[in-house]
Amino acid sequence: MSTTIRFRLFRFMYLYALVSVCSSGLYAQNLNEQTRRRQEIERQIEVIDKQLASNRTQQQTTTRDLTLLQQKIASRRLLLNNIEGQIKLTNDSIKKKEREIRVLQDEYEKVEFSYLKILYQAYTQRNRQIWATQLLASESLPQAYRRWQYFKNYTQYLNRQAFQIKQANDMVAKEIGTFQKLRTDAEGLKAAQQKELATLNKEEAQFKEKVAEISRQEGRLKTLLQQEQRKLDAVNKEIARILAEAEKERKTGSAKELEMDKALAASFEQNRGRLPWPLANGVITEPYGQHNHPVLKEIQMPFNNGVGITGNRNDEVRAVFQGVVKQIILLPGYNQCILVQHGSYYTFYCKLGSVNVKLGDAVATGDLLGTLSETNGEHTLHFEVWNGTNRQNPEQWLRKR
Repeated sequence: MSTTIRFRLFRFMYLYALVSVCSSGLYAQNLNEQTRRRQEIERQIEVIDKQLASNRTQQQTTTRDLTLLQQKIASRRLLLNNIEGQIKLTNDSIKKKEREIRVLQDEYEKVEFSYLKILYQAYTQRNRQIWATQLLASESLPQAYRRWQYFKNYTQYLNRQAFQIKQANDMVAKEIGTFQKLRTDAEGLKAAQQKELATLNKEEAQFKEKVAEISRQEGRLKTLLQQEQRKLDAVNKEIARILAEAEKERKTGSAKELEMDKALAASFEQNRGRLPWPLANGVITEPYGQHNHPVLKEIQMPFNNGVGITGNRNDEVRAVFQGVVKQIILLPGYNQCILVQHGSYYTFYCKLGSVNVKLGDAVATGDLLGTLSETNGEHTLHFEVWNGTNRQNPEQWLRKR
């Protein structure tokens, strides 16, 4: 009987270890990733909210508001999808945990039954007189000693089995506690889902109001967009001129300098999709390239050579890679701008309020270049990436969040 209970205890412990390692670890890993992503989306929404609040304070109702609201709604939908994923993950874990608890409980009942049988045998032979008789009936002193040792070990064995069974019972209780926590988590996620859904409906209603408001200003908006296009064209031409001069200067360098540029450019290329963000907590609110107006669909917005990364006033702007400061200039509507060369690659940082570097400075990845300014009521860094005189999509170079 002792062999049976030892085997069943071993089997129970093995199953418990399997349950703890295989299910809890994987669930925690997946949940941590989902939670990290959810926090990132919530942070993006917070940044957009601050910018919208700033616009409201200044009594501005612009196309910019509409773009921000669109991004906020898109982020809110991502957040809802994330919560849905967390709910599914938690519900799947609940079902799995239910099955695991049933298996553990079945094993525990078998262990407990085996122990009760042993306990019953011990109870039926509990009379000390019977044990004393067995000792006195011994044919020799060594035999009497062995019998006494057996009774002593048997009692210790029963005590050990009782302790191990209590441990097994505690383990089952722990798994039930985990199960109850999963149920509580699932209820909390469902409540969060309902709250986010109500917020999304409210934001979509605000978006419709903005669309109606902007639609009433169609004539004025077209004029403003044309003016903006002319200003942006002038800025883009100036940036292209600066880059062309920088490239021309680079190509006239010594053979050693060109070799160093080549090595640095190769290192820069290896970090495609892994560069740190120039604005650590910023959110891209102005995507790269050509896009139609969010309301007046027949009108194209000015081509964006880079991306707009919205943050907060005086946020730190940092170099995304090691290089050399080639230009520090002031551009109309773009405030102070810094051009950093990385071999044959260039990064351009605009709309800075203060600058912490000077022309010719060598900078390392993450070095402070300056701080973000307020430009036309916005706190948005304009960031560009160029390969020689060929513009790049910065989103393809920055690391994923």
